[in-house]
Amino acid sequence: MRAAVLVTTIALAASAVLGCAHDAGVVERLDSHGVTITRDDAPLVFARTESRYSRSARDYLYLGPVETNRQGIRDYYLWVGIATTLDRGFIAPTVEIPQMLYLNVHGEPIELPLRPWGEMLRDGELAPLYETAVDIGTALAARVTLQQLELFAADPLVSITTATTDGETREYFRWDERQGWLDFVAALASRTSAPATSRAVSR
Repeated sequence: MRAAVLVTTIALAASAVLGCAHDAGVVERLDSHGVTITRDDAPLVFARTESRYSRSARDYLYLGPVETNRQGIRDYYLWVGIATTLDRGFIAPTVEIPQMLYLNVHGEPIELPLRPWGEMLRDGELAPLYETAVDIGTALAARVTLQQLELFAADPLVSITTATTDGETREYFRWDERQGWLDFVAALASRTSAPATSRAVSR
C-alpha cells in the first residue's frame, strides 16, 4: 500500500514539474467576468532617448503578448505600455498617443492599428497587466493572430516604430536582452491543438 502511494506521489510530482516546464513564462488569471487572460511573464522593453532634455531620462515602450479566452473563444493581442521618465508638459513637450504600431520582421514592415487596451478587453477587468519598471501612462493594444505572434517571437525585434494620426513617427530600440516569446507562444500553440475557436482579425 505504501509503495503504491509513493509511486502515485512521485508520478504526480513529476507531472507537475513537466507542466511547469511546458508552460514556462506563462502567467494566467481568471477575472470576475469569466475571461481567462494569459500573458508572458515579462514584456519586451524598448526605449527612446531624448538627450536634448536629459542624458538619463527616456521614453519607454513595453510590448507583451496576450491571449484572452472567453469560453473557448480565443483572441490574441500585442499589449503596448507607454511610459516616460521625462517631465513631459514641463521640461519636454507632451506626445500624442500613437494610433499605429510598425514591426519590422525579416525586413518587411507589419502595420498594426492601436486602440486603448480597455476597448480591446471589453468585458474583462482592467487590472494592471504587466509589471514594468516605469509606471505606464498609456496602455494600448493591437489585435493579432497566433500566427503573427509566432512570427514576432522568431524575430529579434531590435526596434519598433509608432505613428500618430498626423503621421509623426517615433522609433524605439530594444532596451533589454530577453530571449523573447518563443516559450510563451509555443505554450499557446500547444493549447490550441484542443478544440477551440479563434476569431479572425478584422481588417
